[in-house]
Amino acid sequence: VVTMARDDLINFMGCLLKDLRLSRRDPSLEMGMELFSRMMEGDHGGQERWSAAWCKLMLSACDRLSIVCAGVADTIAELLQTCCDRLKDAGLRPGAVFTPDAKVLATFGEETARCLSERLIAQCLRGLQPQLRRGAGLGPWELVSAGAERVIGTVETMKALPGELPAGKAPCIAVTETLTGWEDIPAGIVAVLLPAGHAVDVLSHVAIRARNQKVLLASCDDEAILKELHGLSGTRLKLSVSPSGDVTWSVPAKDEGAAASEADKAAAANGKLVVPKPPPPPSMILAISEFVDNRKSLGGKSFHLAELTPKAGEYMIPPSATVPFGMFEEVLKDPMNDDFREELEELIEEEDWAKVRSFVVDKLELPDKLEAAVLAQLTSVGAPLLADVPWQRAMKGVWASKWTDRAVSSRKQMGVAEDALMLAVLAQPLQPAAYAFVIHTHSPMTNANKEDALIEVVVGLGESLVSNSPGRALSASVRPGGAAPELHTFPSKPIGVFTPDGGTHIFRSDSNGEDLEGFAGAGLYDSITVVDCPHRLVNYASEPLIFDAKFRDDLLRKLFDLGRLVEANFKGQPQDIEGAVLKDGSLVVLQSRPQV
Repeated sequence: VVTMARDDLINFMGCLLKDLRLSRRDPSLEMGMELFSRMMEGDHGGQERWSAAWCKLMLSACDRLSIVCAGVADTIAELLQTCCDRLKDAGLRPGAVFTPDAKVLATFGEETARCLSERLIAQCLRGLQPQLRRGAGLGPWELVSAGAERVIGTVETMKALPGELPAGKAPCIAVTETLTGWEDIPAGIVAVLLPAGHAVDVLSHVAIRARNQKVLLASCDDEAILKELHGLSGTRLKLSVSPSGDVTWSVPAKDEGAAASEADKAAAANGKLVVPKPPPPPSMILAISEFVDNRKSLGGKSFHLAELTPKAGEYMIPPSATVPFGMFEEVLKDPMNDDFREELEELIEEEDWAKVRSFVVDKLELPDKLEAAVLAQLTSVGAPLLADVPWQRAMKGVWASKWTDRAVSSRKQMGVAEDALMLAVLAQPLQPAAYAFVIHTHSPMTNANKEDALIEVVVGLGESLVSNSPGRALSASVRPGGAAPELHTFPSKPIGVFTPDGGTHIFRSDSNGEDLEGFAGAGLYDSITVVDCPHRLVNYASEPLIFDAKFRDDLLRKLFDLGRLVEANFKGQPQDIEGAVLKDGSLVVLQSRPQV
């Protein structure tokens, strides 16, 4: 497949998809095929076939199809393998009628799934992707984080990043099969290299954490390069990034690696995070009008939100109230939670973090006074909670996220003591977003112009963007003046997250261990909606972000201007801004923090 001419390959793909369409009733697949057909046989999105713009559009169509097809094949493989594992276990029991061949059962699920049309199509799409990228003027590598000035480590191949790097493995160049976006990058990993099919949105939380930690993060679409890297497992390499963003490597001198390791250890020892100790909570919950006067009792999300001063018609900020630092600890001290506190301490010692989180959400008792204060304060700021909704679980869930695997790993890595980390909880009505965006007012991309902003946009709520859900966001560089935005990727995430009918509230983590000078800590702790948000398929065949150039460019320019307004609000300091575009085109800024 890889050796086929590009037109032959894309026509072959069209035939495969038409054949698959006859035997499948998958709405997501139908939407993906509709977009592919429009690019191949329809109006080509108004672009000349094999032009750079057309190639980027077709990349979006192929990416969406690849995600859907691979997902179907993976699901079937998993279901089959589960049955095989049960059959194997049954055969080992006393009195079993027969004992199946363990070797056959060990890989039966994946071996069978390889015969599916979906698996074949996903493989063909991988062969088409490099040709589309070259047609778009792109090389084999996509760089998200350039890493430290000197990147030297031992290559280790792995399916996914571990929660913690085993002793003796640092410094490590991790060649992974996937990166979901929820992971924290363990200490000792100096680079993460992965296939282009799992490329990372540049403004997702995991990408921000990589840049924060100075970890080289890049994806590659060339199977030969990836195969060569896999063959170098166990080899010490020195990685370099070319001016064009390509990753190359060489064998470092023996003493060069040792010197780098010692320098990294010294930097790590000096780079421990200093977490400010907050004062006792001034009240059970603070209105946004009280945030500035109680700065030390709140995290960066709350405080920076209160610092925003939009003029009428520029943008909006949501009505907000925050349960300050120390309230969780005060609730723990309440006599009604004496037994709970003792059991919690035992669970923490066992380090079963999933059990710790469930225990906090299910068993922690909230004092009546706190519940009444939350209800009253949110009503006073114009954001009353809906009646008879279990908002308490959402607030307790935020507190429980102190013990997510990535949060615990990050604290160990940054030298933050368990009792030093505190969580405030910012409560807001969830915005009914048509689109969500992230803006970095100074673009972090390689060779970006000084005045460029990088903007990424997804359909629906921002969860799918910041969590790096499968697929890509609309990504563009925008600069002052009348120049058209430079489009990097078109959106391809098959599933969007949307505000529930009737609305709901979101309780957002706001710790004293994030949004600090030199440390963003993006996404380490959870934000939880009171009512679960529906996940719905997105049909890009009729999506204005892809096919209405004027709408798309006007929106990107509007977001660029918003970024400059917010940046000016913070005296010109580059900002990392998250927000929503409402159906009427209004802009809502949900948070702004110093860009790291």
